[in-house]
Amino acid sequence: MRHPFTVYLILLLSLLVSTINPIQSQGNLMIVGGGLENDNTDIFDELVRLSGGTEKAVVSVIPAASGVAAQSFTYFRLALMHYGIKPENIHLIPVAMVDDDSTKLVNEAEWINNGNDLNLAEIVKSSTCVWFSGGDQLRIAKTLLRSDGSRTPVLEAVWEVYESGGLIGGTSAGAAIMSNPMIGSGTSMGALLNGVATSNAGEDLPNHEGVLLTTGLGFFTFGMVDQHFHARARIGRLIAAMLHTKQQIAFGIDENTALVYYGKENLMKVAGTDGVTILNASNAKINKNNSNYSTENLRIHYLESGDTFLLLTNEVIPAEGKRLTNGHEYYNNTNPFPGGMFSTGNTGFHSLITKYLMDNRGLDHVESLNFTDRENAFLISLSKNGDSKSYMKENDSGKDSYTIIDVKMDIKPVHILIDPEN
Repeated sequence: MRHPFTVYLILLLSLLVSTINPIQSQGNLMIVGGGLENDNTDIFDELVRLSGGTEKAVVSVIPAASGVAAQSFTYFRLALMHYGIKPENIHLIPVAMVDDDSTKLVNEAEWINNGNDLNLAEIVKSSTCVWFSGGDQLRIAKTLLRSDGSRTPVLEAVWEVYESGGLIGGTSAGAAIMSNPMIGSGTSMGALLNGVATSNAGEDLPNHEGVLLTTGLGFFTFGMVDQHFHARARIGRLIAAMLHTKQQIAFGIDENTALVYYGKENLMKVAGTDGVTILNASNAKINKNNSNYSTENLRIHYLESGDTFLLLTNEVIPAEGKRLTNGHEYYNNTNPFPGGMFSTGNTGFHSLITKYLMDNRGLDHVESLNFTDRENAFLISLSKNGDSKSYMKENDSGKDSYTIIDVKMDIKPVHILIDPEN
């Protein structure tokens, strides 16, 4: 592990450099990958702290993405009150476009133009935190961005809160809108097979079978973000999106987990139950056969709660208490090939990159086949290299916490020949 004084010097250097970096913001971001549970004290405690504490926090909630906008606000309001925020300091900003049948006295679809309401904009300006609920991120763009891409008064007010040092947060769809461009829809397999389509702010392309890129709100300027990341196997669509836009860095955020960006320091930390996957394509080789993508030498970091990523230097600092596993690997498995429906083990991304690769002395690379039909598949390869490192901490919950640094990832389409044995 690093000596504490070394970590201090790195953080100090990052702070000094960030003072001359033009993309620095005074505010903070809390980007949650969806599925936020009310008992996630790791996230909620930090939300309250960054909002000014229980006495000073004033939170405006914008449920524009939701199909049950009033319910989304009520649910989140109860969670904030549980963590000590005064109920009179939690404000509904009624911007939405879908009616909730369960609210008989309110038609939320009538809130569609409220992004232009100057009175609501003033309420937002008085906030220390603005929160975007989950749902469909295209609805946020439709209600807060004009057709020419300019900001409505409510969105201008959100930016004023951010630039003056406030916290901007969101979950699921509220995470997707943090970058610009943003991912509007799509699946990993669809993206790798059919490529990328782009649209104007809030415009849907329902007939496109790849990944849709459209205008986001652009608070997080360091790379594209994606949410529900490993629960919905979205690594392929994020890779396709970042390669299409030629962005070098992208961030995939797991459910009930937050990427917390601290604007003054230009660094991010992970909070919550799972992890944030950081993709680096700066030295990747990209090939495209028809619409199929293949990549070589994409690099991956995987961070969990307490881990830090310095956004100006791309350096990972593991959380306190994690030990280096290189040379002290726990596992010795030489055959981790996924067993499909006959397998009782977990051979998803997390298991492959942790216990089957980096915490395993038996192999230097692992592979996973992802079939597109009976004869074709994408072969995913994860490999150690000279810079790969793994840190691990055993937790009382029984779930080990990992930090994975600089794993090589290749994706290529392959043809499968099935030759049954007689």
